[in-house]
Amino acid sequence: MNQPEELDEELRRLFADERLAVPPGDGAETAILAGARRIRRRRRVLTATGGALAAVALVGTGLLVSDLRSNPDRVASPPADQTLSIANSTGQPTSIAPAPPAASPTSTEAAPPPESTTSVPRQTTSKTAPPTSSTRVATVPQVSGPVLGPTGYSKLKLGMSFQDAKSTGLLANADSEPAQCTYYTLTEGTSAVSKVKISPTDGVVAFLASGAHTPEQIQIGSTKDQLEAAYPGLSGGSSLYSADAGGNGTYMFTMSGDKVSVLSLIGPGSDC
Repeated sequence: MNQPEELDEELRRLFADERLAVPPGDGAETAILAGARRIRRRRRVLTATGGALAAVALVGTGLLVSDLRSNPDRVASPPADQTLSIANSTGQPTSIAPAPPAASPTSTEAAPPPESTTSVPRQTTSKTAPPTSSTRVATVPQVSGPVLGPTGYSKLKLGMSFQDAKSTGLLANADSEPAQCTYYTLTEGTSAVSKVKISPTDGVVAFLASGAHTPEQIQIGSTKDQLEAAYPGLSGGSSLYSADAGGNGTYMFTMSGDKVSVLSLIGPGSDC
């Protein structure tokens, strides 16, 4: 027996109860039965409406799941103000707010690693400047070409007699011995040494350089700073300076301004 039949049976039992002191009026049973039928119809409408809404919800859920499977990175998010209205058991519309959208797995950002609290002392390396060297190689530029050494040039040496100097074949115009201190040129020209000075008593006493340089890289055109760096024991002043060449010789430097203009090698005990 269903609910409508049970309601009818209950109503009939109540109406047949002899304890009711008030007899029903004419048409009361008909009115009551009509009201019961209205209640049954309303219940049928509510039941049908609830089933239809449930079916719609099931279909919508299926579509949503299918869409999520085909596009896992996209989660549909309804507008914030969009609600679903259904009728409750009293016939009044009820608003159901949509559930908040689920966070996409791909939109989560990895939290940055915590900063290390361990303090590592910073190592500082002090760079010390290389020691300045007063050596001639470090401060005087290297030059090339012939060298006017401390004892002479090529085969010609300080103190060599006129005959020995002539026998080297380097003296030009050496037909006779000098009667006094005389300058001679070289058979090779004047590119390295322009003149050689020979004394009748002391032999070769001086060389006058043109393109040759000293073993300490000083030549005509060298600056005063280079000269002082090459010869720490430099002596003299004004425009004439001298330095010990070693081997009993002395270098003489004549300055024109800040540069060497005359370079010569002088032997000891010259009477010229």
